[in-house]
Amino acid sequence: MSSPAAARTPRGRVAFFAVLQVAVTVGIFAVLASAWGITPFIDAFRMLPWWSFPAAALLGGLGVLSQALRWRVIAGHHDIAVNLGPAVARCWQAAFLNGVLPGGLAGDALRAADDSSDADVAAGRSALGQAFASMAAERLTGTAVAFGAAGLALLATAPLFGVAALGIAALAVAIAWRWLRPLSRGELTRVVLLSAVGWAAFATLFTLTIAAVSPSVPLAWAPGLAAIAIAGMSVPLGFGGWGPREAAAAWAFSLAGLAPHLGVTASVSYGLLALASTLPGAVILTLRALPRLHQARRARAERLSRRAAKHEPIEPAF
Repeated sequence: MSSPAAARTPRGRVAFFAVLQVAVTVGIFAVLASAWGITPFIDAFRMLPWWSFPAAALLGGLGVLSQALRWRVIAGHHDIAVNLGPAVARCWQAAFLNGVLPGGLAGDALRAADDSSDADVAAGRSALGQAFASMAAERLTGTAVAFGAAGLALLATAPLFGVAALGIAALAVAIAWRWLRPLSRGELTRVVLLSAVGWAAFATLFTLTIAAVSPSVPLAWAPGLAAIAIAGMSVPLGFGGWGPREAAAAWAFSLAGLAPHLGVTASVSYGLLALASTLPGAVILTLRALPRLHQARRARAERLSRRAAKHEPIEPAF
């Protein structure tokens, strides 16, 4: 039997890493604010046009759809069958949780661990292990595309960093290959294309954000700047992607000979739009949590009722 201290250890580790990731975000923002003040952050809120929010909803939805389709292809080879509707719902829920929780992976962990009837798992196989395998392969494929695009964008201005980014992309593919190996060549092509479509949706949103809040930046440079910032966001540090993304954007703008604070403004604005695009996931999370909360309350009431009946005194018969 495990001791209470041993039971608390995993929770303590989770809490420690959560606090560490929040501290990383706060530390990066403090460094950026000490360099350029709070004006870049204020401009990020002030300069966003109204049309950027419908654009974010459309592009964010496209990104979630491509992720759900990619996940279904991979999960099918791990004995997990998920219909498209539930897959989109769970990916949207994961996107919301990734955006509001430390590390940017909590939503995907919940997606893999979800024990609802959305996933049909073949008998005799470990549902949890298969679900985490498919999720890891799907996320690593997206990471490979993000760092591959950043590497290509960096080769001209910072070749060493470009080669390093391409190396990270290759490493992500190598790790994911053990779970991607069962896929046919056609399915692998679909997974790569869907990953590229999802990346393109987020890169387009970042490009539109740059055009909206930093109009002095040449539009032809925006996709490359977006690629570097998105790769920074893919690093599982910080709070919901905040922090590393802003640092990467400031660095990318400086490499291009632009004012770094413009990158901070664009990145913070993008973060606001990206978070807004995941709000359907918050609705889905609420709708899925309410029945479970009701069921938990009912089970607790039944336990209390049985306990009270067990200790109820027996009335004499005469």
